[in-house]
Amino acid sequence: MEIFFLCLMMIYLAKERICHKRRLNRIPIRIHVNGTRGKSSVVRLIAAALRRSGIRTLAKTTGTVPRLILPDGSEEIIRRKSSANILEQMAVIRRADSMKAEAIVIECMALDPALQFVSETEMVRSTVGVITNVRPDHFEVMGKNLDEVAEALSQSVPLRGVLVTGDRRYLPFFSQVASGRGSRAVLAWNPDQDAENSLNEIHLFRDNIDIVRSVCSLLGLDPAVTAQSIEETVLTGRDIGICRILFRGRTVHFVDAFSANDVESTRIIQERVLARNGSPRPLFALFNNRADRPLRMKSFVDDLLTEDLYDHVAVIGEGRHLAQRYLQEKIAKERIFVLPNTSPLLLLESLIRQAACPEFTIVGMGNEKGLGERISQFFAEAEAQ
Repeated sequence: MEIFFLCLMMIYLAKERICHKRRLNRIPIRIHVNGTRGKSSVVRLIAAALRRSGIRTLAKTTGTVPRLILPDGSEEIIRRKSSANILEQMAVIRRADSMKAEAIVIECMALDPALQFVSETEMVRSTVGVITNVRPDHFEVMGKNLDEVAEALSQSVPLRGVLVTGDRRYLPFFSQVASGRGSRAVLAWNPDQDAENSLNEIHLFRDNIDIVRSVCSLLGLDPAVTAQSIEETVLTGRDIGICRILFRGRTVHFVDAFSANDVESTRIIQERVLARNGSPRPLFALFNNRADRPLRMKSFVDDLLTEDLYDHVAVIGEGRHLAQRYLQEKIAKERIFVLPNTSPLLLLESLIRQAACPEFTIVGMGNEKGLGERISQFFAEAEAQ
């Protein structure tokens, strides 16, 4: 009996694999977006350009809340019954085929190098691959250094396709991997370098814009349509900047870098936003810790939080006392304090007690998950009122 059911299962899996290949073949444009940072933004921008060009497109972002972006531009939240699983990508392909999509743009959801390879070679089989950048994060899964992270990300390089990357440092390595798979790797460029473009002043991560332009150029889309689509998407979306609110008689300036997750991206956000808007002191680094990301915490402490830029470092989140102990080995104890994992309202009141002045600046960083997301939402809603 067990052999019988095993045979049935093997037949079912073989049939499903054949059906999946047929679904993929009916979707001529398949774009798989990978990288350390910026994946969701790039997916949204590429999908918007494809839609504006008249190409029926289904897109999927992972992020904190996974979403499908439908051909009409509306969105559906993907409600998972259990933890994230890369088999989710198969369902997206099935949905795209049922909607007669001409293009899919999918954010890679795998961290483990082996799962990244399976996601690309068995599930998406992209015609255009994207690796946004290689930055220091997910060392627990992807490797101990940047070279190993790059090697992990290279598992999503397409077979007999094109890879677009915004990371100049690792272009030679990605080119070597791509060549072994019958593909080519290109560095993201701006096809219209001479044109004056206000997006460079609006969007903090200009490399993402160049990636989108490059992908659209490779697909033969009209550059004018692409530019208009990017501008509309950026202007109507939520870019990172300073949020200012009046709270308990104080002016609070908040820079939301929680979603950056790594030191390099956080530094980019911080430097560009503060240079553009100024930063009334005192300046607080509000670090949201995750117990399952100890190497990320160590990286932030060693490479960012010990800088003299910050007057104080406030620690929240899971395992915050561990982060506090590690911080105390690096900077003066008087500059560090731990806040309770409570509501954003009560947390802000605790910060105000530490900052006895009419205005101050907070830079949220570390991790978006949990309290970070709630704090971001609190400031966004408070500013909108």
